[in-house]
Amino acid sequence: MRTRPISKPTYMIESVHNALLLLNAVRDHGSLRLKDAAEEIGVAESTAHRLLAMLVYHGFVVQDESRRYLPGPSMGVGPTGSSWTRTFRDACLDSMHELSSLTGETVNLVVRTGVESRVIGAVESERLLRVGNRQGHVPPARTSAGGRVLLAQLDDTALADLYRSDHALSAARLSSAEFAQLQRELRAVAEKGYATAVDTVEVGLSSVAVCLRNGEGVALGALVVAMPTTRLQAGLESGVVTQMRRAADKIESCVHDLRPSDAV
Repeated sequence: MRTRPISKPTYMIESVHNALLLLNAVRDHGSLRLKDAAEEIGVAESTAHRLLAMLVYHGFVVQDESRRYLPGPSMGVGPTGSSWTRTFRDACLDSMHELSSLTGETVNLVVRTGVESRVIGAVESERLLRVGNRQGHVPPARTSAGGRVLLAQLDDTALADLYRSDHALSAARLSSAEFAQLQRELRAVAEKGYATAVDTVEVGLSSVAVCLRNGEGVALGALVVAMPTTRLQAGLESGVVTQMRRAADKIESCVHDLRPSDAV
């Protein structure tokens, strides 16, 4: 297949151009110091720092203990596999806005792809102290509330296939003790009907999640309310789970006939 030569855009957006150059540099070199990043794109270190901070925020790069920038979890993540997630998100947005207004918190829509959870939609709270928009983030499923509530829908065989089998990703493979602990935690999630995550994705951030299913009972994704950890207990006591379940009922009536062939 022949492709047309790529020409430089007529209107360059310099900050976007520089951010993409930094992404390529981190990908190609494996790590990058702030000084090197500034030299790479020919800007001041303060400018490079602001660009890298945005890439860190969206999960494309992370910093290690020596302050070097490394490829983040979003760098190598492929698409979810089909276009059904767009239909799913669009069907959820009205209820997500309503739930955010009721709770005063940020509401996320999460799907699971293997051992990762992925935020495919977000409605950000308007409160001054709030969890920011995390759309596009891909935390490990077993550490996020949305991922945990979706893992809880799997039987032991499917769960072991993800975390204990020979073809499980080496970075995700668990020891026997770790896997047994995960099973116990997921059984508790299944019994309660919702999952929580406290400071496991990010210190100071907590979340609550309920599962969203189609009319055949297939788990499509998770509805997640994210908040500062300081407000979690008050949110639980004030009935946030009940509000989430009502929102989930509305969403499930809209996605009753959605049957993604590759829902996992």
